[in-house]
Amino acid sequence: MQKERRYAPMIIGAFLLVLLLGCILYNAFSVPSKKQKIAYIPLDNRPVNQERMHYLAQSADITLIMPEETLYRTALDHMQPNPDGSTIGNREALRRWLLQTDKECDHFIISLDQITSGGLVGSRWLCDADLTLEYSMIDTVLELCKTNTVYLFDTVMRLAPTVGYQGYSLEDYNALRAYGMEARKTLQADALTVENILEGYCRTPQDAPIPTDISSAQLAQYHAARARKLKLTDYVLRKAGNDLHFFYIGIDDSSPQNTIQSNEIKYIKSLLGQNGLLGAGTDEIALCCLARMILGLYHIEVPLQVTYFGGGEKAPADGYDIGTLEESMQKHLDIFPVKKAENGLQVLCLTRGSSDTDRRALLARLKANQSARIPTVLIDASEDPEILAQQFITDTSLDICQLLGYSSWNTAANAIGLALSQGVARYAYLSAVDCASQNANEGFLRAITFSYIKDISYKSIHPTLEEFLSFEHPCSPTNILQRLNRGKIINSLRDFSVISPGRISIANLRSPWDRTFEMCFDIYIS
Repeated sequence: MQKERRYAPMIIGAFLLVLLLGCILYNAFSVPSKKQKIAYIPLDNRPVNQERMHYLAQSADITLIMPEETLYRTALDHMQPNPDGSTIGNREALRRWLLQTDKECDHFIISLDQITSGGLVGSRWLCDADLTLEYSMIDTVLELCKTNTVYLFDTVMRLAPTVGYQGYSLEDYNALRAYGMEARKTLQADALTVENILEGYCRTPQDAPIPTDISSAQLAQYHAARARKLKLTDYVLRKAGNDLHFFYIGIDDSSPQNTIQSNEIKYIKSLLGQNGLLGAGTDEIALCCLARMILGLYHIEVPLQVTYFGGGEKAPADGYDIGTLEESMQKHLDIFPVKKAENGLQVLCLTRGSSDTDRRALLARLKANQSARIPTVLIDASEDPEILAQQFITDTSLDICQLLGYSSWNTAANAIGLALSQGVARYAYLSAVDCASQNANEGFLRAITFSYIKDISYKSIHPTLEEFLSFEHPCSPTNILQRLNRGKIINSLRDFSVISPGRISIANLRSPWDRTFEMCFDIYIS
């Protein structure tokens, strides 16, 4: 009996020690530290690459670190240049920022277009042949990979440069896009080299010159910009090997047919390592990379199932993609650690060619999911998203707060990536914690509010910024905010609890690029 009493404290102490170690290991390997940071160099300063990234990170209790906006800002012809006099990002300043940030952060998401070309617009325009600076910037990033987790994203140059930059007009855009869409000779096997791709830019499949009225100077600039872009991607792929933790290359503004991009795409695919992916889309890529990194930090593989409504999943996604809607969806799913499962996150997608019957079926499924407490993402990839949006917003039996992700923005690839990144990141976070923090809930509210008002209100109404908040329309910001303020968000997946979000309001509407898709606003929660 005395021996048992003597060992009892030791046994209890050992038990408590094991329990303490278990908690430490759980927190270390399941839930990232509250101080977890991700450093991010964006493609440019549009809201999809700034505000939406901050909201997504916050929705999962992650701190996103970014350089000053003037270091990565793009200035179109009607805008004031940056303080240094440039109209694109400052590459050397970004290098210094990367090296400084390396001291406080070990997770990076970096736009290759930004660090080599000063942003997406610059990557479509710059045509210098001396790539010494660009290669050294890439070398700096590859050096970071040795001691950090680095996700890099890049683009295949789109079919035409940017309207409103360096005097480039809409007529120029249309002419060069038509030229870029002309079929080229398809290169095979050993003939698929950078040199042969460049030589084939102006040749038909029959190896004849492509007839065009575009001036020789404009064609030379266009071809040189494409050549420069391809050489930079080639340099990364050949030098990085599998050192990059993840490398996603988006095909910008493409087409399902044989185009000037086709040989470039085939060549890049031939060099992609095990950590590389290539698919249609551009503006959503950073958000997808961030969601992937969040899933990694929380060590979550998301169970997910996609259901299509409309029967168009095997048809071309749209006129800006290289494949079908189903293929585009799968390419985006490949970005994330997900597994096919009925009991998990449900993704409902409306396709092109859908009817009112299909829309009603989708909304009926959404209602059933909400009744059954099934987390859901809604993607509208149809030709006219306003129709479903009006039905969705005006149906008071639905709680629009409870969707984990929504998008109908721009191209099908954009909508898929935006909605999936919202949904899988929030699902992973809610799966890893007992209940969401107030900070994370506010981030989620900002993300979903931005999606609804940007994707639905602004695309449906198209008023001036001055009229936007007072405009009467079923999908007006006023109606959406009323619906949000009456709803409840999912606060926990472990016991599926929901809470009232607080009162949401918006102000300070602005259009930093003076373009329909680039409107932005501040979101307040009280």
